[in-house]
This record gives sequence, structure tokens and C-alpha cells, in this order.
Amino acid sequence: MPDKDLEIKRVSLRVDPITGDTYTKEIYNPEKPEKKKKESDAEEEGEEEEEEEEEEGIDEEGDEHMSELPTEVIERLVKRPEDLPSHVIENIKNYKSNLLPLLEDFMADHDQQYLVELDGNQPSPILFKQLLQRLHCFITRPAAVPIRLHDNEEEEIPEDIDTDELMRTLAPKEMVAPRFRWRRSRWLRHCPVALYEGNIVQGKPDLSVGFLDKLYCLSSPQAMEKFLKNPRPYLLPTQPRPPCKISVTGPHMSGKTTISHLLAQKYGAKVLDIERLVQPKIEEEKEKTLAKVREETTEHAIITVKTKLKEQQEAEELERAEREGDQTTGKKTEPAPVDVEGGRLEKPPEPPGEEKIEDPKEEADPGEPPITEEKTEVSQTPEASKRTVSPPTIDVDATHPEVVTLVEAALKEAENQSFSLSADVYIDIAEKAIQDTEKDLRKNATGPLCGGWILDNFPQTRDQWMVMVERGIVPDDAICLRDSSENGNFLVRRWYKYNKDQIEELIRLRKATEEAEKLHLAEEERVKREEMERQAAEEERKKREAERRKKIESGEISEDVAALEGIERLSVQAELLDPLPPDGPELDSEREKRKEFEREWPAMQAMITGSTTIEPIQVEIEKRGEEEIFDELITSLEEKFKYHGWEYSGMDVDEEEEDLEASREAEDEEEEEEEDEDPNRSKKKPLGDVNHFCPVSMYERNVLWPGNPECSARYREKVYYLANDEAREKFLKNSQMYLPKKEPLKSPALRLLMLGPKGSGKSLHARYLANKLNIFHIDFRERLQEMIIAKTKKKIGPEYEEDKEEPEEEEEGNDDEEGANAEDVEPAAEDEDKKKEEEDEMEYTEEEEAIKSYLESDDPLPDELMTKILTDWWNTEPFKSTGFVLEGFPRTSDEAKYLAENGLYPDGAVLLNVEDMDVVGRLLPPKLDKWRVKRDKRLAKKNKKKEKAKKKRDAAIEKRRAELTKERDERRAERKAQKGEKDSDEEAEEGEEEEEEEVEEEEDIEAVLAEEFEEEEEEDEEEEELEEDAVDRLKNDLAEVYDNDTNRLADVQQTLEEALIPRIELEGGRKPHIVRYLLSKNLKPYVDFRHSRFERVYAISEKLATKMLRVGYKQPSRFGKWDPVQMKDGECIQPMQGPGYSTYPAIYRGHIYYFASHDNRDMFIQDPMSYLKQPSPKPVVPIRIAVIGPPKSGKTTMATRFAETYGLMRLSLGEAIRQVMLNQPKSTLAMAINSYMVRGQTIPDELTIQALETTLLDMRCQTRGVVFDGFPMSKRQIDLMTQKSIIPIRIVELEIDSKETMVRGTKDRHSPNRAYPVHDSAQILAIKLSNYLREIGEVRKWYKEQHKNFVNMNGNRSKWWVWHQLLDVARKGVSQIQLYLQRVADGKASSVADMCITPQEFEVRLGDFGQYCPVNLANKGELIDCSVNPTLEFAAEFRGHYYKMAGQEELEEFLHEPEKYVPPLAPVKLPARHLLPRQITGVQAKAMFPKPIEIQGYCPVTYLDGKCRYEAIIQGDRELVVLYRDNLYYFENEKKLKKFMRLPEKYWNLTLPHKLPPKKEPIAVTNIPMLGFMEQTVATSINKALTAVGSLKPKYPFLSVTRSSQIYFAYHLKAYNPKSSEYVRKKYKQKLMRFEETCELIKYLGNNMTVKYKDPKARPIDFDFKLNQFMALKGIEPTPT
Repeated sequence: MPDKDLEIKRVSLRVDPITGDTYTKEIYNPEKPEKKKKESDAEEEGEEEEEEEEEEGIDEEGDEHMSELPTEVIERLVKRPEDLPSHVIENIKNYKSNLLPLLEDFMADHDQQYLVELDGNQPSPILFKQLLQRLHCFITRPAAVPIRLHDNEEEEIPEDIDTDELMRTLAPKEMVAPRFRWRRSRWLRHCPVALYEGNIVQGKPDLSVGFLDKLYCLSSPQAMEKFLKNPRPYLLPTQPRPPCKISVTGPHMSGKTTISHLLAQKYGAKVLDIERLVQPKIEEEKEKTLAKVREETTEHAIITVKTKLKEQQEAEELERAEREGDQTTGKKTEPAPVDVEGGRLEKPPEPPGEEKIEDPKEEADPGEPPITEEKTEVSQTPEASKRTVSPPTIDVDATHPEVVTLVEAALKEAENQSFSLSADVYIDIAEKAIQDTEKDLRKNATGPLCGGWILDNFPQTRDQWMVMVERGIVPDDAICLRDSSENGNFLVRRWYKYNKDQIEELIRLRKATEEAEKLHLAEEERVKREEMERQAAEEERKKREAERRKKIESGEISEDVAALEGIERLSVQAELLDPLPPDGPELDSEREKRKEFEREWPAMQAMITGSTTIEPIQVEIEKRGEEEIFDELITSLEEKFKYHGWEYSGMDVDEEEEDLEASREAEDEEEEEEEDEDPNRSKKKPLGDVNHFCPVSMYERNVLWPGNPECSARYREKVYYLANDEAREKFLKNSQMYLPKKEPLKSPALRLLMLGPKGSGKSLHARYLANKLNIFHIDFRERLQEMIIAKTKKKIGPEYEEDKEEPEEEEEGNDDEEGANAEDVEPAAEDEDKKKEEEDEMEYTEEEEAIKSYLESDDPLPDELMTKILTDWWNTEPFKSTGFVLEGFPRTSDEAKYLAENGLYPDGAVLLNVEDMDVVGRLLPPKLDKWRVKRDKRLAKKNKKKEKAKKKRDAAIEKRRAELTKERDERRAERKAQKGEKDSDEEAEEGEEEEEEEVEEEEDIEAVLAEEFEEEEEEDEEEEELEEDAVDRLKNDLAEVYDNDTNRLADVQQTLEEALIPRIELEGGRKPHIVRYLLSKNLKPYVDFRHSRFERVYAISEKLATKMLRVGYKQPSRFGKWDPVQMKDGECIQPMQGPGYSTYPAIYRGHIYYFASHDNRDMFIQDPMSYLKQPSPKPVVPIRIAVIGPPKSGKTTMATRFAETYGLMRLSLGEAIRQVMLNQPKSTLAMAINSYMVRGQTIPDELTIQALETTLLDMRCQTRGVVFDGFPMSKRQIDLMTQKSIIPIRIVELEIDSKETMVRGTKDRHSPNRAYPVHDSAQILAIKLSNYLREIGEVRKWYKEQHKNFVNMNGNRSKWWVWHQLLDVARKGVSQIQLYLQRVADGKASSVADMCITPQEFEVRLGDFGQYCPVNLANKGELIDCSVNPTLEFAAEFRGHYYKMAGQEELEEFLHEPEKYVPPLAPVKLPARHLLPRQITGVQAKAMFPKPIEIQGYCPVTYLDGKCRYEAIIQGDRELVVLYRDNLYYFENEKKLKKFMRLPEKYWNLTLPHKLPPKKEPIAVTNIPMLGFMEQTVATSINKALTAVGSLKPKYPFLSVTRSSQIYFAYHLKAYNPKSSEYVRKKYKQKLMRFEETCELIKYLGNNMTVKYKDPKARPIDFDFKLNQFMALKGIEPTPT
């Protein structure tokens, strides 16, 4: 905002002293605009309000700000002192000098794409709208706010309502839209706030809220307030989870402690071992009890010991008196031993048989006080009393050994007694431990307040449970580990396993003691026992013998033997479990512990269930590991917080129908549903993660089994169709197991059925599919043939019977041949008979017999056989993972039913429908060919048979004739013999008679032959079938087969439809390539979209999508407002949005996606996975492009189309000025511009560019972009724009020639669409064109040299071509910037090619390697100076610095791993500047005289690469000089110089040998021989000329080839003579070109002239002209000069 405008705005501010609100002049003193609104405007505003419902609140807020203030408010407005002009100016200066630099530094370091620039001259509501418009370009998620679902006006819902009914009641309240009810959460009706704090509390129906498409019930108003303030802490993972208030109980050794610690580790809780915690209390009570026992026992022990000692003393005194009496009587007695140690007198042992006389007075009462001194009065004689000494005092205290012994025994007995505390004491200790645990939890401010404790084996009694219930510290869950094994043997075995050594030691000691006690009785009982055993054995033997005889007589002995064997088997059976311990008191004590628990648990269970809502979790531990038990417990504990499915009921159907009806009423334009669409698979049906397939079958069998809508379930508000009731039970029991968890479900391999009548092309198209999709092709009938061909040795079936050749009939041979070949014929006949017998006697299995019947007579296959064949293709590899196309099955409806009943579902069935004529047309020709072949064979066989019969008859006739002739000759011989006996006369007569007889005999022979061999009548053969009849018969057969196949296929199709198997019907009568195309197209959902087979996308309206996002019901996708389909196609410009631009949203997995067109949304619905695999969209980059060019080049047309297509702002300099005058008429800039316009003067470029800068602050320019129409057009404008940092991404110049400009101008002037005259006469166009041509050179040069963003484009092409080229330029520019921003934001290196970076900016930000390639320096150690390439094609930016690479390969390496090539990881650093080689000119080298040339001017590279040989010492070129380390080097050629520049360290320090080649003195060319002279001067030109002659082979009309070549050779030398002037070379080049064109006349005329005359109209257009030209050259030779 300009300082002057800010000053004016600040000075005009007013403040309300009461509220403190600040008002601008536009608010408290607005200008009232004239109301000239038309009805059409009102209608348009109404439409916009409907389309922009989401912005209503913003508009209303803006209207409120812009509305007139009340009069009382205006009257009390005052002006603040700081808003006085002097203070404002001072404040602005301080801001610019102090704060603005800091802000600029901060903004420079900030990500530039997140900096938003606004025009401060705009009103606040407009600024707010522009800010929102800018934020919409980013992928931001609006804040989701919880919504109260209970209305106080509605009828209250009772708190004791069933949970399911409550969820159904709350789901439709405050619905976002029909079909989008509130879903159940994992908390169900548990309060999430209370659960977060560590308590499981049921929520109240009137405190229910909706948040993020789920509903929650709160337990109290305080919880409601917390949840509404910020619900996320209560919903984030790991919530919901049990607060972990758990009690774990069970019998001894059941694993309670292990389970408790595992649960504590899982939930982060603390295990409270109450037995351990109560132990100090028990010890304290025990100490008290022992102290009391010690005190009482000590007192009693002292009395007892004293009494005993007293008795001993009295006995001693009595004995002494007796001894003394004996002495007096002369008897000697031994003195009693006296032990005065310790004041104790040891009493001598009493003689056996004497009884101890106790004085009843000596027995002391334990309750009396201890006796310290006691006198014993004994009656003594007078003599004895005189000698008696007084007895010593008895002193017994607690340290007396006997007292100590008695006390220790009493204490030991007391210690062995069990000490028990009351239930209140136990609960006091447990309560304190729980309070301490929860106190530690509260130290974490964000953690739960309660819970986090596990009671290990507590409470153990019913009384303890009762006290816990009274105290209110009941756990949430009670776990009981149960052992249901027989007699508790499982835990007994475990106890024995873990305490085996101790138990065995105890058993050993016990047995040793018992054995010792029994040893002395064993010997005594042995004899007695043996005798008794002998007698018992004898009696048992007699008894068994009697029973055996009785059983043998009754026949029952075998049963007794079997029973006995069974008992033995049971006794021998080994146990697989751990061994049981031997019976004994040790085992009895363990079993007693278990029985004690079993007795106590039922009472505890009754107490738990009767006094609390807890249902104890009883877990069976027999033969189960701790992990299995732990998993079951976790499942049980978290069961209340898991989603649960329920059977799809009539209530669900009613809800869906209500939603569907409401959605139809709510939609303005109801989408027409397809007529054939199944309502159970409707696009609006909320189907689950497996679509309409059964999830159980998919999980267990990997089969796409279409679910039965009649057997469905709901889980997480989605509908799942199950195959049957059993599958539904499994699904409802554990729904999560059958559904995908972390990634979408993968479809099984493709399985297709190929069906159709015979001749429809099943095999052809099935093989095509198999090859294309790389799956198996299975022909069902061929598979059956393979299974049976091992026995049949041939394929069987009607189609193969036709192909059999008719057996040749045995030829009848003549008698001789029959005799000769009889032996050969008989074996052959026998072999054939054997074959027939073998075929008849071949034994087939049942399966083979069924297959044979199926192939021969189409009998149905048994189910067992189909199971054996088909299941392998669905369940075994490689078919299971690869897929297949099954041809020819199912053939009947029964087979189709078998597939459905056994769950062998394919993905689909391809049905090839053909007409009968198509089938006949395909199958008739090959069948007719076979018929013809058979017919020809039959005819040939018949002819052969006839010829054979004729030969046989002729042979028989000849044989018979020979016989008859022989007989005749014999008769003649007899007659001749008789004749010789007669005379001559008789001979003459007889001769005549003989002649007659001979004639007659000849006739008789023929007659006999004719009679014997009559002509055989031709047998009545079957009339040969005519071809026409055969065709009709074959057609009828094919038609019959077609009808049968069609009828069966109709039944199969109906069965498939009933089984919900998709069908793809194709017209198989079309050409194969068309059928394949249609087949591929129809199989796209099954093949190309297969990974999206289970995905469901729901199309919604734009209005609904906006509402869902606003309330937080759904979240925007990671694509934001980008179209995923367009992104996949390479679109880098964000689609249009806002009023007038429709979008097409859709919901997929809880997110909303936007699409630019209806078709794009349909494509996404078909295959969402393909579009979601692409990366997220890159940052939004507004387009900034300039289109310049001469007048009428199409600048405005292209700019306008950009604005219409992509929503850009089209700005010309005049449009920028108009925007400022229209939107900011009171700004200083507008007033300055207006001052020039009022005077009719040209507005200066300074103000124009300032107006452009202000206009560019419009949010449309910052979000969509801007296209500059027709500027910059001068260097002055470029300078001003550069000062304001207005740099277009691309400058596109539309180039057209001047003639085209004038032609277009003329067309525009005469256009009928022109509404008003424009100043575009020819003179004005000429002036504009000349100005453009005068200025464009500098513009073009500036952008090409500085920003390298100038693009030339041919404007003479069509506007469509120009538009697409211009669009490609814009897209490439935007794409490069997006990639740059993304990579830089990710901390990666990015290419800076075509980024409008000036050379000065590039130099300032160069990295540590300058313009040397860091990749080559690191990889090869080469110094490659990239400054020779002025472009930034191979430059990159990394960490704010620029680096230049030598080529594309090096650039890719740098972009892939830039850290490797820059400090500090770079292996090689760039040498210091003075150590870098620098190429200089020969003049510069001479100026450095007298600095010598290193190695005497020889080329160091040639010398070192030549291995320092004498031949490699070659003098360098004086113009190829390099300065390195302050030394000069000459080089042989440019290549050697560049090599030195790359590796100077390798070549710089060389030493020449002593012997050097002689120096080469230059020789003048004129001094060398002619051949050498020509070689050094014109050899190159002559070679080129000769090559051209040889290539062209010129032949000039009417000249010889030699002469033509000579002239062409001369022209070529002159045209390319480097010594000639440019004018001469150009002249001879034109002559050379005309000469070539003339030589081409001969070739042209030769190709187009024909022998016959051609009409002129039939000749080529230029034929006559070229012929005349050719004839005119006769006698004319081209001039040599």
C-alpha cells in the first residue's frame, strides 16, 4: 500500500470510545451508489447465492461491516491523537526504518509459496475473501467441530435404553445429508472423557455429540464441556483402551502372576501383589502374637521349672534324712550327688518300681504370682535336726535353660500356626496401594487420572470382595484362570515340574522314615504273609479253574480275553503330558489348595455378578501356552471397545429406504439409475471392503463368491453379503479377521469361463486371452481326453468318429492267390479280432467310464469326479496364483449349479453368441472337404473292386477256354486217328464234315463259355450321395448341434444369473479382431481395474461435499481441489473452481475428491487405486506468461482463451489502468492517472507499470495467474517491470510477416461481426508494425540474455496449433517451478534451468566450486570449466547455492545425491583461484613478455601422452595458450588444450630431454613443387567438387556427359572458392543451382514421357513447359562465367 494512501486511510480513521471499535471512512461515511440493478442481475445474484452457499456467512459478515452505522454510533465517534497527520507520518517512517527490514528478512527466509500479498487499499471484507480464496489453493483441512445431537425440545431418551436402539435413535439426528448418518464409534455409549480419565462410565443420551462422522455419548455436563472444547485428546490412539483396573485370580500355579505382568506391560500398569504388600502387616501381627506367647509362656515356664526344682530339693532332703537315719542304724548309704551349679539340685534317679509321691501343695497355679522363696518343712528327728543345714534358695528367671527351652518350643509351635488378617485390613492395604498408583498417574498432566493397576491373586474370598464393593474400589474386569482337567492334574503336573527336586527330596525323606519304621515289622510279617499268600493263591487257582471251565462250556471265554487285553492296553498307554507326582501327603496338600479355591470361587462369582455389573472372564488354561491365554484375555478385555457387526435386519432396510427417498427429494436433478442395475449392488449401497463378495469365502478360499443379499450383515455401518448362514456366523464372531487391516484387499488371480455354441470361436479367443493375460488356457473336454487316452489310445467322441477311415474290405483273390496268401490273411484276421476283443474286454474304472460316457454321449459327470478335476484349478498352484480361462465348462445347468454350490466361482463368464448361419459358414467347409475326401476314396475303392472282379472273370474264362480247346483238340486227334483207317472218298466227305464240326465246336466253346460265365449283374449298390445332398445333410446336422448347444447355453446362462456370476455377452459372429477388441474392452474391469475390484466410490453433489467438509463429517483428500485424473494425465494447472465452474466430488474411504468433469469422476469410480498411487500434487504455481507479437498476430485471442480456460486474468496495460480506476478511484495512483487522462495526455510508463503492480495484487492473479497481452513492448517497460520484480515466466512472441499482418487487418475491417469502428486502418497498422519492429529487437535481446525465457512461435499456423503450443510452453514452465519448489522444500537439489535466473544473480549465489563441475571433480578429479556454456541447462540449486555441471549425466548424479559433491562431504576441493588454469590469447601472451614459455613451447599434453618419447615432442600453437601457476603453455590443438585445462596437475611440471627435434622453418607455398602447391592450396576444394560431380552425375541437355561434368566442376569451384568475394560466390551458387535444375529436366521427361500419345489433359501440369524449356536449350551451352 503506498505511503500516501496509508496516510490518508489512517487520518480518516474514527474510534468508538465505548466499544473500542475502529471504523474507516467507507463505513461511517459511505458513498451511496445509485441503484440501477436490473432484474437479470438479481436473478444472477440469486443463482450465485445458491451455488456459493458456503460463502454466505462471509458475505453477510462483509455486508454487516459495509452497512451504515447507527446515528448514535456515528455521533460518538472520535479521532485518536495518533491518527493526526503529523503522528501518522512519523509512525510510517518509524515502521519503514525499524520494523519493515526485520519483516523483509523474515519473509525472505520463509517459504515463498506461503506468503500472501494483499492490497491494503481494499476494504476489510474483500481482503478477508481474498485471503480465503488464496488459502483454498492449499490442501488445508478445516477444523472439525463437535455437534450436539440432542434437542431439548425433543422427547427425552430414557437412560436405560438398549445400546443398539440408542445408536439407531441418535444416528439420524442432525444428519449432514440423507444416506450419511452418524456412525457408531468404538466407544459405543461409553463416555470417552471418563475413559480417558480412567473410568468406564456409560454416557447419557441427552449428552450425545457428533464428531468426524461418528457419535459419542458423554457422561456429565463437565465431560461434555471438555469434549466440546477439544475432543481430540480423548479420541487419539491409544484410546479407547481399558483403564486397566483388573483383578486376576486362580488356583495355585495357574500363572496368575505371569498373566498380571504381561497385562501390565501391555497397558503400562502396575501389578499390585497384595499378599506381598500385606506381609509387613502380617509380620507385625505375628510379632505381637509371638511377643504375647513369649510373655505368657515365660511366666508359666518359670513356675513350672521352680516347681520341678523344688520337688527335686525336697526329694534330696528326704533322701539325705533317710541316709542319716540309716547311718544311725549302722547302715551305709551312698551320698546323693549334689549339683550346685546354677542353683539346681539334680535329683538321683528313682529306683524302678517306686512311685513318685507328689505333694499337692507343690503344684502352683499358673495364675498366681511367681514364688521367689519357699521353705520346706520336713519332720526330722531331734538328732538329725541338729546336723541339718538350711536348703539353698531356688532362683529361676527367663534365662534359665529349661525356661528357654520351654519358651522356644512354645514359640516354634506358635510360628507354625497360620496368621490371618481380617478382610478390612486387606482392603485397607489394597486401597492405599491403588491410591498411590493413581497418584503417580496424576503426575502426568496429559495422562489418565484413574486405573493403571492389576491385583495379583486378589481378592481371594467373598468377604474381601464384599468389602471392596462397599469401599467402591471394584475393578472393571475380573479374570479367573480355570483348570478343568480331571482332578486338577494339569496344575498338579505343572507344580511337580517346577518343584520336582524339592518334592522328590521330601518324598525321599518321608519314605526313608517310613521304611525305618516298617523294617522291624517286615521280618515278623513275612512268614505269616507268605503262608497266607500261599493259601490265597491256592484258593484263587481253584476258583479260576472252576470259572474257566464254566466259561468254556458257555462259550464266553473269548470276551473275557478281549476285555483283559483292553485293560492291559489302557494300563500301558503312555501319557504325553508332564508326569504326575507320586501320591502322598505332599500331593494331598497341593490338591487341598486347589479344592479350597474351587470351593471359594462359586461364592466369589455369585458375589461379583450379584453386587456389580462385572461379568468375570474365565479362561481355560489346560494345555495352553501363556501367549495364547494372554491373547484371549486381551481380546476379552478390549471386546467392549471393538466394533461389532450385527445381522442385517428389517430395521436396516427401512433406514436405507428412508435415506434413499430423502436423498431423491433433496437432489435437484435426480441421477437416472440404470434400468438393469441390481438394487443390492447399487452405486449408493454402502457395501463393505469386499464389495458384494463374501469376505469369509475370500479369506478362507480365495474365491470371489458373490454374497447372498438375503444373508447379509452390517459392520461399521457397511453392508456385507455372505455366502450362507455359516459364513455369516463366522463373520459376526470375528469380523476383523476377514477384513483388510493395513492395505486394501488383493483380488485373486483372474478366472474366466469361455462359453458358446460349437463354432462360436471359443478356442480361438480363449487362447488369445491366455496369451495376452499370461494365464492358463484349459479346454475341459481336452482335459478329459488326456485323463482317458492312456487306455483308449485315441480320442473319443462323435467329432472323432467322423474322422475315422472306413476299413478296407478284403479283396477276393483268385484261387491261386487265395491258396498262396491264405497263411498271411489268417494271422491278420486274428490280430484284428484280438484288437476288437481287447477293446471290448478293456476294464475302465468308474471315473474313466463316466468320462467315456460324457465324451461319447454327453452323459453328466458325477460330482465326485468334477470335484477331483475342478477344485485343483481353484485351490492348487500354479493355477491358484496365475489364473486361467476355462473353455467349454459348464455345458449344462447342472454343471453350473455344481460350481455355485461348491463355491467354485469365476470372475465372469464370456458368452459368445452367434447365428446359426455363422456357425454353418465356419464349420461346413472343413466338413465338406472331409466328405469329399471320403467320397473320392469310396469311388476309387469301387472302381478298383470292379476291375479286380473283371480280371478274375477273364482269367477264369481263359482257363475254361483252354480246357474246352484241349478237349476239342483231343476229339480232333481221335477223329484224325479214325480218319486214317478210312478211304479217300470218305476222307473228302469227312473233311467237309470236320470243317463243319470244327465250326460248330468253336461255336459250342463260346456257347459253353457264355453259358458258364454269364455276365454278372451289377449288385444293387447304395446310391452315392450327391454333394448337394451332403451339404444339406451337414447343414441340418450343424443346425441340430447349434440348437442343442443354444438351448443348453440358455439354461446355463439362467443358472449363472441366479448364481450372480457376471456374464459378458459378445457377438461372436463378427470378425476375430473386432471380437478381441470388444473382449478386451469388456474385460477391463476384471483385468486393468482388478486392483480396484473391491473399492467403492460414492458420487455426491458439490453442495453436499462443501457441507461435509465444513462440519467435519468427511475430510479433504491429499489432492485437495486437484483432479487426480487430470494429474495422472500430466496436468500441472489446478482446475477451475468457484462460481460458474462446476466440480464433481466423490467420497472414497472417508475422504472427498474433486474432479473437473463428470467423465473424470466416472473414470476414478472405475479404478481409484490407479489414481491414488501417484504422488501428492505439487504446490500451486500461478501462471505468469506474456504474449507479444506484431499487430493482428493473435495475442489477444490467445490471452482471452487462457483467461476463459484456466481463469487467468488477461492484462493489457490499458486493462491494468482501467482496473485501478474502477476499483481504487480515490487512491493516489488513480488520481495521478486521471490527471493525465483529463488533459488527454499519454500516461507515462512509470504510472502504467505502477498500475500493473497494483492490479497484480488481485487474488485472481496470485491464485490462477495472469497473461500479459501485448507487453512489454519496449526496453523502458522492461526496466520498470524489472524494478517492480514483475518477470513473466515465459515471453512468447508470435511471429508473422508484414504481409500477413496487413491481410489479417483487412479481413478484420470487413468482418461482419464488428460492432463498432476501430482505429485499425492500413496506415495505423503500418505505424504500429514499424514501432513493433523497432522496439522488439531490444526486448528479445534482453530476455534471451538475462532471463533466457523468450520463446519464438510461428503465428502463421492455425489458431489451434498456436494454442496447443502456447499451452505446452505454459505447462512446462509451471511444472518446472512446481518441481523446483517441491524439491527445495524437501531439502533436495533442484535444476534451475529455465527459471528466469539472471547471470548476475547466478554469479552472486555460486557455490564453493564456482562454475567448475563438482561431479567431475569428485569422480574423476577433472577441472571442467562450465562457464563456456552461457545457459543454465545443467545448473542446479542446493542449500541456497548454485552449481553448474558439465552435462546431463553429471546433472542427474548431482540431483540424486548432492551431499556427496558439496562440502563437507566433497572428496576434492576446488583449488585456489591462482591455481586454476586460464586460457589466454596469443596477444595477451605476448604482452606478458619477457615471461618464457614452458618446455620451450612444446605441447606438454602430447609429450606426456606419448610416453615422453622423442616423436611426441611437438611444437605447440602460439594462439593456444594457457596460463597456469604463473607459467605459459602452448598446445598442439584445441583438444590438447582442453585436456590440460581438465588435468593441469598432471601436465604442468614436465622436463624435456637434452636432444630436441630441429625447429621447423616455414616454407612459402610458391616455393614448393606444383603437386605440393596444389595439395596445400586447392586440394580440398577439388576433392569436394569431384565428390559433388560423382554424386550428382550431371547430364546437361544436348551436351555430352564429359562436357556437362566439366562445366559443373567449374561452377562448383567458383561457387565455393574461399578467396572469392561473397558476391561472386553467391552468383556462382545460383548458376550451380540452375545448372542442377536443368540437368533434372532429362530425368523428369524420361519418367513422364510414354511411347503412346497422351492427351494434354492427362499430362502433368508442368510437362509442356519443361518440354519446351528442354527443346529451347538445343545448341545453347551454359556460359562458363
